[in-house]
Amino acid sequence: MDQVRNRTRSRRYAWASAGAVVAGVAAVVITQAAAQGSPDTGTGAGKRSAASASPVGGAWISTKGGRLVYGRDAQGNRVPDYSYAGYEGGGVPLPKVATRVTVPAPGAGDATAAIQAALDKASALPVGKDGVRGAVQLAPGSYHIAGQLHLDAGGVVLRGAGSGASGTTLVADTATARTLITIGKKSSYTRVGDAEPVTDGYVPVGATGLTLAGTTGLKVGDEVVVERPTTQAWIDAIGMHGIFTPNWSLRFERKITAIKGRRITLDVPLTNALEKQYTRATVYRYSFPRIDHVGIEDLSLDGRAMAAAPDYAKTFYNAAPWEFNAVQDSWIAGVTWRHFGGSGQTALGPQSRRISVLRTQALDMLTTDSSARSEAYLLQGQQNLVQDCAVTATKVHAFTTYGRQAGPNSFVDCKATLVKDTYDAGGHQRWGSGTLYDNVTLDGSLLLVNNGTRGGGHGWSDANSTAYNCTTQSYMVQEPPTAHNWAIGCTGALQSGSDGQVQSPGHHTLPTSLYAQQLADRGLSADAVTRR
Repeated sequence: MDQVRNRTRSRRYAWASAGAVVAGVAAVVITQAAAQGSPDTGTGAGKRSAASASPVGGAWISTKGGRLVYGRDAQGNRVPDYSYAGYEGGGVPLPKVATRVTVPAPGAGDATAAIQAALDKASALPVGKDGVRGAVQLAPGSYHIAGQLHLDAGGVVLRGAGSGASGTTLVADTATARTLITIGKKSSYTRVGDAEPVTDGYVPVGATGLTLAGTTGLKVGDEVVVERPTTQAWIDAIGMHGIFTPNWSLRFERKITAIKGRRITLDVPLTNALEKQYTRATVYRYSFPRIDHVGIEDLSLDGRAMAAAPDYAKTFYNAAPWEFNAVQDSWIAGVTWRHFGGSGQTALGPQSRRISVLRTQALDMLTTDSSARSEAYLLQGQQNLVQDCAVTATKVHAFTTYGRQAGPNSFVDCKATLVKDTYDAGGHQRWGSGTLYDNVTLDGSLLLVNNGTRGGGHGWSDANSTAYNCTTQSYMVQEPPTAHNWAIGCTGALQSGSDGQVQSPGHHTLPTSLYAQQLADRGLSADAVTRR
């Protein structure tokens, strides 16, 4: 992250113009070509007609006997279960990690070396049966950080004395845009054994069962990747010719819970369909080294000094409090950061998995006079959760995804407050699959849309994503060919061009939180997590 990120330098169009708003639309299905240059969805092979886009038998989501009931389209697709996002797969309280190393109270000088030495000392401790080594405890006061801190061993927590005025603050010194704390290193997938082709003609969104060409070498409990390669045929079908290229895959990391003949069952539902006519999905065992049980707790960070960098107008995307790389089952809790730039809290990066960001605030984010916007909360990777968060800034992509993530990922109970310019939220680019925006309050627009050629070619930015009981100034939800986007119980003006799946517009619905109810349906409690 110390190099300028290859991110968009162009601001999204202002969707919410006076002539671009339609209020009181009941249910919208595909009846026309999607906006921003996407193709006519028609009724050809693999393309969804208006009839097949509607849920069979009624609403997309309803309740019966205190549990959710899901509508499905003609191909079996449904609203995904997003509750598997978060630490240990969602619904699991964060551990209380005992202090093992303490750092003396801060002075006026650079504290980078002292804190790094404490982290290194904790990293050398043995790992307990619970996966933790111990916490590094910081004292109240302001620690000045002239460089960077690196947390590269699992089981280590960096903890302050609170995020308020009498707590602990890490203050960025030196006028250089950088990541203040890096967590984990880069990693890569290594296939173990043969890749078994998926033989089903079509596997819908929300499915956990797959039929393989063979199951030799697979067993219950195996961690596997379900890989869905991008092909030119699929790119053409979704109207992204010249925007997307067939050089990437969605890789769903899952665990096998049952095998019967050539049929396997996965622990977490898929958030994207597997269509044999467009792609040749496979399943394989894999290794992907990650660290785990890493946490940052109860402190604040201040990045104001970075904004004095002479090249800040170009490098502000690098001004971030932290970055998660190859990390899983870890957390940020009770943390506030101020005066950071383009990536504000970013960095649940593409290699991160099952990370919880709980009770946090990204305040007074610093942007430039360019058209580019900061990203306050950016989810990548898969099964990541941001819950109970707040944003203030002059202009910002408040809650967003970067693209090509397999999902599910969830934003829950988050609020962005207007300071100067209108905010937006929603997927930023390139087919971010399976994102939930649940009870998000936004002084601006929530956009689940095709961003077309903007920013060098962002294209379809959300697929199989859901805005649930969101409160906005306005919102737009568009329907990607081969996929859905849903807006259920959202308030604010529904923008014209919204040909996606809209249920209960203008009125919040029950249950209050989709994420919490999906956890409850699994026998888990959202309250047990947030109380920690």
